[in-house]
Amino acid sequence: MKNLIRFLKELRPYRRTMFLAAVLTFVSAGLGLPMPLIIQYITDHLIKREPFPLWGVFFAIVGISAASGLVGYALAVTITYLGQRFMYDIRRKLYSHMQSLSIGFFEKHQTGKLMSNIINDVATINQLLTGGFVNMISDTVTLAAVLVIAFYKSWVLTLVALSVFPIYILNYLAFVNKLKEGSRQIRHERDVMLGDLQEKLAGVAVVKSYAKERYEVRQFLGQTRELLVLNVRQGVIGTLLWVIAEVIGALGTALMLWYGGRLVILGRMSPGSLIAFISYIGGYMYGPILRLIQMNDMIARTNAALERIFYTLDTKPTILDKPDAIEMPPITGKVEFDNVWFEYEPGQPVLKGIQLTVEPGEMVALVGQSGSGKTTMVNLLQRNYDVTSGAIRIDGIDIRDVKLKSLRRQIGVVIQETILFNTTIMENIRYGRLDATDEEVYEAARAANIHHVIEALPNGYETRIGEEGVKLSGGEKQRVAIARAILSNPRIL
Repeated sequence: MKNLIRFLKELRPYRRTMFLAAVLTFVSAGLGLPMPLIIQYITDHLIKREPFPLWGVFFAIVGISAASGLVGYALAVTITYLGQRFMYDIRRKLYSHMQSLSIGFFEKHQTGKLMSNIINDVATINQLLTGGFVNMISDTVTLAAVLVIAFYKSWVLTLVALSVFPIYILNYLAFVNKLKEGSRQIRHERDVMLGDLQEKLAGVAVVKSYAKERYEVRQFLGQTRELLVLNVRQGVIGTLLWVIAEVIGALGTALMLWYGGRLVILGRMSPGSLIAFISYIGGYMYGPILRLIQMNDMIARTNAALERIFYTLDTKPTILDKPDAIEMPPITGKVEFDNVWFEYEPGQPVLKGIQLTVEPGEMVALVGQSGSGKTTMVNLLQRNYDVTSGAIRIDGIDIRDVKLKSLRRQIGVVIQETILFNTTIMENIRYGRLDATDEEVYEAARAANIHHVIEALPNGYETRIGEEGVKLSGGEKQRVAIARAILSNPRIL
């Protein structure tokens, strides 16, 4: 419940749009109510062979339908804008916050699940905001109005119609837990599949180098088959719920016809009035009550999505600037690791008392076994993590005392797993410094010994490369990454 309350607070910027949508929904629901009364009027006059204003009825029906269509159109536009604006804002907020988080967050969470957080969870919330919000107002207004009309026409017949609703509720309760569990399993399997798919497509070169294409296809088909089974089972249960609900509705209609028919025969109700009554109950009351009952499932799914989104938004960066942090002065290049200890997990040190001094202009190689802490030392130098004890100083300044951006702007990194973006080579290199001129990009490429290779491509620097640069060789990708680092003009590379 606390997630839903917080969600309502998040909707404050959209209160005017939501108010407009609520008014339009209220009007739209009201415009549908006169139709059964018009049918009653026509039926009773036809049975009695009494004259009535045909053109008046004609214009009333056309007028109501036209007004309903216009209001429905305005409502659809308003709701579409509300939903799309909300998704844009919350995705922007989520993605911006993710970018502010420390690297440790991404190492602990599968990429596919984070993608699902931004795409699927936001879409789930939007379903409640648009469809659920509109239906709840419309169904509540319609239900209240219809109950007043129905009791006014015949309170006994209304009680007969309502007699089937305990069965409706029992039917829903019999299936709701299975539907909720099915939704949870589908979400879990979908997130796992998205995560695995992202990893395997990103690592397609490894898959092919080990000739594991068929194995990966079998793995993917196994996951897809599991999703297929879960979705079919969910569909069967959901359909069965609706089929039984329709049978219950038919039972209610039959009871109304039986008792209402007796009232018509006894002359206590006109045929038109009975037809209008059944139209109200069958078309305007059974459906809304069932949808309002089922809102519980939509709210449960939305609550789960909100929990995951708020978990991400509430996660704080572990590496932050001190309140009194200073701008890092232009770096000369002296690097000191002073008795540095570091552990990812408490009690399991990766670095133990590292003592190292690198003078400006020196080129240093860190040599050691896998897992000995070489990459960790580079991560610590960029302050992706903080040391457990000891200190890292650049030009005599503890890196914890300076602002992160001012530190990282002066350090260039070419990581072991080369990452290139799905854009042009020019834009990939310029990522090192977004305001760089074309000539500066060319100079960086020459320094990385890749300029002649790029020039030989059909579109030169405007050649578009696929995800992670799959159209370039491994060495060429490395050189593009080196050019990117050189362009940033780092004081430490």
